[in-house]
Amino acid sequence: MGEIREVLLVGHTHHDVGYTHSPRLVDAAHRRVVGEVLDLCDAHAAPGPDQMRWTFEAARPVLEFVRTAAPRDVERLRALVAAGRVAVTGGYLNMTQLLGEHELDETYDRLGALTDAGIGVRTEQHGDVNGIAWGAVPAMRRAGLDRLVMALNPDHGRPPFTQPTGFWWEGPDGSRVFVWLSTHYGYGEEWGIVDGDVALAEANVGAFVAALEAREDYPYDVAVVHAGNDNRWPTARFLDVVRHWNARHPERPMRTATIDEALDRLVPVAERADVPVVRGEWSDWWSHGHGSTAREVALYRTARSHALTAQASLALAALRGSWDAPTSAVIGYRRAPVRLRTPEEVTADLEAVDTELLLFSEHTWGSWESYSRRDSDFTYSSFNAKAAFAAGAFDLGRDLAVEGLFRLLDAGDGSADPAAPGAGAAPAATTVVVLNPTSHPRTEPVLVEVGGADERVLLARDVPAFGVAACEVPPAAVPGPATRVLATRTHRLVVDPARGGVVSLVHLASGRELVDPEAAHGLGAVVVEQVPAGSDHPMVTVPKAFHPDHPGPDFVRAPARGVGEPTTASGPGWAEITWHAQGPTLDDVTTTVRLYDDVDLVDVTVRLAKPEVREPESVFVTFPFAVTDPGFLLETAGAVYRAGAEQLADTSMDWYSLQHAAAVTGTDGGILWGTLDAPLVQLGAFQTGRWARRLDAPTGHVHSWVMNNLHFTNFRAAQGGVVTLRYRFRAAAAPTPADVRRFGRDLLLPLTAREVPDAQVAARAAALGAEHLHVEPSDAVLADLRPGPDGRSVRVRLRAVGDAVDATLTWRGPGRVVVDGAADGGRVPVPAHGVVDVELRRVQPSEEGPAPGGERLPAEPGDLARADLAPGS
Repeated sequence: MGEIREVLLVGHTHHDVGYTHSPRLVDAAHRRVVGEVLDLCDAHAAPGPDQMRWTFEAARPVLEFVRTAAPRDVERLRALVAAGRVAVTGGYLNMTQLLGEHELDETYDRLGALTDAGIGVRTEQHGDVNGIAWGAVPAMRRAGLDRLVMALNPDHGRPPFTQPTGFWWEGPDGSRVFVWLSTHYGYGEEWGIVDGDVALAEANVGAFVAALEAREDYPYDVAVVHAGNDNRWPTARFLDVVRHWNARHPERPMRTATIDEALDRLVPVAERADVPVVRGEWSDWWSHGHGSTAREVALYRTARSHALTAQASLALAALRGSWDAPTSAVIGYRRAPVRLRTPEEVTADLEAVDTELLLFSEHTWGSWESYSRRDSDFTYSSFNAKAAFAAGAFDLGRDLAVEGLFRLLDAGDGSADPAAPGAGAAPAATTVVVLNPTSHPRTEPVLVEVGGADERVLLARDVPAFGVAACEVPPAAVPGPATRVLATRTHRLVVDPARGGVVSLVHLASGRELVDPEAAHGLGAVVVEQVPAGSDHPMVTVPKAFHPDHPGPDFVRAPARGVGEPTTASGPGWAEITWHAQGPTLDDVTTTVRLYDDVDLVDVTVRLAKPEVREPESVFVTFPFAVTDPGFLLETAGAVYRAGAEQLADTSMDWYSLQHAAAVTGTDGGILWGTLDAPLVQLGAFQTGRWARRLDAPTGHVHSWVMNNLHFTNFRAAQGGVVTLRYRFRAAAAPTPADVRRFGRDLLLPLTAREVPDAQVAARAAALGAEHLHVEPSDAVLADLRPGPDGRSVRVRLRAVGDAVDATLTWRGPGRVVVDGAADGGRVPVPAHGVVDVELRRVQPSEEGPAPGGERLPAEPGDLARADLAPGS
């Protein structure tokens, strides 16, 4: 369309946490890269087009450098950033769509350490991954970022526009960021730039520039070229390319630039030109990798639930005065006493859990040889390091959650004394304590371990928001007859073992049949998908040919079929049916469907035991819902979108990676459906290998894509062992995006139950039953709690699930709580789809005088008085 007047060469290294080396080595190496870049900038400081300039593609190594380096070296970095010779970008790492809104926020919250060090961050750069959650747009804007560079890898997928292209991406809240859809960063190595192969680089860059000038949709007068590749140690070799090019092409000079400089040239042109504006999810084609490690992904998702539950319980304990008064030095649970943490230790450990979660949800799953040398020591070691991130987050998150509950029960302020007025009769010596870590009251089933081994079902009723309930220990399940029919007061179901699952499920209140009678497989059936014998599809011999350029293959699918008759069991308010099955590549499948008398929820648990299989395969759990004129609402990080309608063109419609919830909408009623462990779904039909440009979903079927090995590098080539998958759904008349957000929140933050054999602690649990922190309107705003490092302050993060809302907070626990900067009649305005923080602080008796800038919350139990609250930063 126009003449390219200048070539900008952006030096960086692509940040993989693994792939080329074990994650154990790579993460530390990238921290050392920062110091090396400072030295290279000093060594090549002479002004000119070949002056050393550098972009740090990810913020994590710079954050670690700022935290650990000598002050003089931090000042060197700050000065180079201020001079425009170094750019630090705002993406913590190159993340997948596994991370939820809490982790997404954490990636941007951590940038505050760079601001404190005087290091400006203006752009986010994202490499390799070819998708990013829609909620990233408002999250970026809250962090002060409005420019995103996507150096997208088109293998196993397609870009939404021709690379390179600029466009505006509009978030669910109407905010926008400018996106530079760049070429794949790896061209820097393939074109000879990184190694200083000047002749090869000249030829390739010349061809690239000519192609840009021939495009009618390219209004820019610069070409941006990457000089980087996977975990490359920084060198000055690419400066030779600049010198060689300029000696031969003085009419079109090349110079080094940071990514910030490049965007400074591109954005003004985009503002003047008619570049596209798009809305919706950037659904990642590479997200099928989330199914390459089903057991570890499930552990990661459980770990973050533990971590968020820990934050809530520890925050409530802080507001109750857990660190103000003497508390037990140790608490006993499981087999050994555990020393309670100090507030500083709690803060450090919560941050450590967040780091482990972020490292696991980063895009590098394993080694470069994970397919070419599947059984090598390096392949094993590299994945072992990746899996350790999920395990580390689980260990620490679970331990913090247990401590948080016991701290809450033993806050030390006397308000939970069983002899205190209003405490009621002391419960039995053994009690089940149920914690609700969310801002709305809940009545739900929850599993509790009794006696350390026996897992029992408890229907916990009216557990208050941000509160606990003391319940009787549920009785053991009573075995029932072998039958294919099960009924409660809410549902009636029929199982057909030959079809692998439930073939009829009637919601009694509405009379709706929830299972499609025309479906090939029953609800809860496990289906194995394989390449047919004798297939000549290219992917059979070249795994990289599983690609849009080679549609297919035409897979064959077979369900695991029942072995023997289903069995039943029941308890107070519930009944369940279980069947066993076997199928191709599946040694054993155990499926349980649980129904309830008083809640409309249906729980499905599937336990798979399988050997490793090296040939291409997929495993699904099917949910063939009967819905007329179906549509699908899907939960991504920070947003809900309509599949196929609210997503960027040519992004993945064959499969989607969810947070926890989805809705199937229809003219005669819908379904709210959720998955605790397995994030991938295919909608309306089995879609593998269609590489569709539009979503063709003629039925309301939701297929949970549990595992696959359809890759050529990075991911695991086979999976074996045992994995458990948990699902929950219910009939819904007309589910909305806000319904999906709330349903997903309850799955992310489930009620948690723990047997408490100590009579005194059990009595405290009974007295603590009242709600602590009251948030209104609880159906329009979600609230997260996180304790501060002083043991008395708590950050409350409020999220609007839709339209703008005025939230109010009321402290109903013991003692007094203030919020600094209180004003304006108790309202906390939260913008549409927005996020606002407020800080609460417990007042000690010595601080009973007037509190500057804050308003006390009278907080005797039952007192509903509200303080004037205002939004924080």
